Parts: sequence; C-alpha cells; structure tokens
Amino acid sequence: MRKTNNHNTILEFGSANLYLAIYDKFILNQNSFYKGKLNYTKINNSIDEKSVINLITKVENDIDQHLNEITLLTDSPSIYSLDFSIQKNFDKKKITNLEIDYLINEAENVINLNNTDKEILHILRHQIIIDDKIIEDKSNILEDANKVTIELKFILINKSLCELYKKLFLKKHIKIKNILCTSYIKSLQIINKNDLKGLNAFVDIGLKKSSLSIFEDNKLLYLNNTFVSGEYITKDICKILNLDYRKAESKKFKFSKNNKIKEEKKYNKDNELLKKIINSRLEEIIELLFFNCPIRKKFNNQTNLKLYFIGNGSKVLNENLLSFGPEFNFISEMSIMADEIKECCDGAMKYLVKENESYVKKSIINIENKGFFEMLFNYFSRK
Repeated sequence: MRKTNNHNTILEFGSANLYLAIYDKFILNQNSFYKGKLNYTKINNSIDEKSVINLITKVENDIDQHLNEITLLTDSPSIYSLDFSIQKNFDKKKITNLEIDYLINEAENVINLNNTDKEILHILRHQIIIDDKIIEDKSNILEDANKVTIELKFILINKSLCELYKKLFLKKHIKIKNILCTSYIKSLQIINKNDLKGLNAFVDIGLKKSSLSIFEDNKLLYLNNTFVSGEYITKDICKILNLDYRKAESKKFKFSKNNKIKEEKKYNKDNELLKKIINSRLEEIIELLFFNCPIRKKFNNQTNLKLYFIGNGSKVLNENLLSFGPEFNFISEMSIMADEIKECCDGAMKYLVKENESYVKKSIINIENKGFFEMLFNYFSRK
C-alpha cells in the first residue's frame, strides 16, 4: 500500500453513522464516498473504535492507498459559540490585512488562555470596523486608522473529545488535519446550495445530541447543542407504551413515515398517543436549544425566522408534528428539509477550499513575523 498526497479525505463522525468522502485535490467533483454504521454505546465519551477502524481499512484496501491525514466533522453537546470583540488604537497608521490577522491572533490567544479545556474549531470574522466605518471588502484592506475593532465568533468543543479522536486515528497512523463543526458546515452548505436569505435556523436531531444553528444570510449568529436527542424520544415511547428499545424505534419510524390514519380505533388511539409523545419531546428540544439564545429578544419582535429540521433524526418527523405553543411565535415557518447523505462532506470540502488561502496566510504570520522574545514568551507560557 503506497502513501499519497493527491487527495483530501473528509470523515463525518455521527452518533450512529460514519460518512467518508475522498476528493481529488485538483478535480473536486471526482470523489469516492463510503458509509459505515456505528454500534450504539450507552457509555458517555465512548467511541465505537472497531467500526471506525473497519471502515478505514475497507477504504484503504479499495483505493490501495494509505489515508495519512483526514478532516474530521463532528458534533457534540459540548460545542457552543462564543462572541468576542477586540479593539486597538493605531494613531493614524496604515492598516492592512496583516494587522487584522495579528489582532485575530491576539484574540485567539486570549480565548485559549481562558478556556484551557476547550479546542477552537472555527474563528469567524463577523465585522471589521475602522474608525466607526464597517469594512465591506475584507479581502484587501488598506486604510488609515485611529481605532480598529474586530467582532469575532469562536466555535469551541471540549478538548478531551478531540484528544479521544486523535488517539483513535493514530492507531491507523492517520493524522487529523482539521476538526470542523458538523452543524455549522452542514447548515452553511444548505444555505449556499438553496440560496437562502434572511434569518434561517437549522435543527439537527441526532441519536445522542440535538443542535441549533441560526444564520442571517450566510453569517452565523448563534450555535447551540443539547444532549436531549432522538434517543430520548425512543425511550419515552418505551416507557409509555411498555415496549423494548428496538420495537419503540421501529414504531417511531413507521408512525412518522405513515401520514394516513387507519380506520381501526386502536390504531387511531396509538397514533394520537405517539404524536403527543414525539411532539412533547420535540418541543422540549426546541425550548432547550433556544433557551439561552441571546438574540431571542430580537425574534420576539421580528417574526420572519424560518426553522428547518435537517439530518437523519428529522427523517422520522412529519409535517403534522411541527406545531408548538405561543412561546414559539417568533418562528414564522417550520419545515423538514431533506439533505443529501453527502451534503456535509461536500460542504466541508468547499469550506476548506475557500478558507485555504487564509490558513496559509495565518501560518506565515505565525512562523515568520514573530520576534525572538515573543516566541520565547509563548514557548514558556505553554509549559
């Protein structure tokens, strides 16, 4: 088996499934796609290592190449977004992208120093304000400035989970090149693909977590996760209808796929009960996801937020379930959006291509533009 550097490998690590896509670095529409199923585990922070290694081995055998590095897509209840603003006075100095990148690096250092148990997945530049003027073109900045303000959004995850992934893939001698947030990447891909405008929220109900991402056009406003998930709906059905887990899961899927009510009284009664069980838990998930949302007050006055249910967990829903109480009046429209199985991997590849130039620029700044004493300080700070 020979090593290769002519492809990009992206692995979406879900709660129930693995999706792996291999893209040609030069011809992005030439790709291979694989799916693996993860065995259910009740243990927190536990990974089904056998299924992951089996999928990697199958892929390597198929392509006769070693996957020496991958980009990993993951979601977790520990993922959240953090807003941060940094400001600096420049006394009418000429400002370029180099100074902007330095400020972003400073902000990143502050976040890392104050969140030692977290890993930064994304740094999103929301606004660059020079002397009270919002800079629209961020690609080529050249301005005289007294004061520069940069508004950023960080997406963070528990560092312990990242270490768990790294150890797992090292068993196959694979380096994790990037870790990206599934909710953010998938939602962004759906927005760009469908040319969605305005305020749009996406709820992805997985086996072990549910996530919320809110966008204005393609700008992320808020991201949140909760451990209350599709698994909880199944457990409710188990308890109330006195069924084992497998039968409850089957009943949930059959009910949601069947919109026609049969004539038998027993079926009607069960159907109504199932609807109440699923809808009450669904309402709780939405409430938890929006509970601490700092921009919810804005929604109370502005009822043009569209809410889309995406992902595998949403496939068990039907339109009849999407009705909640008056406290959700800020949602103007709710619907289920079917996303393609390869949607997230494709979105990640496009995201990486777009971000590649800024990643290169950032690495150059880190390596070449730091003075000796600054590098010495940073070295001992990490000890």
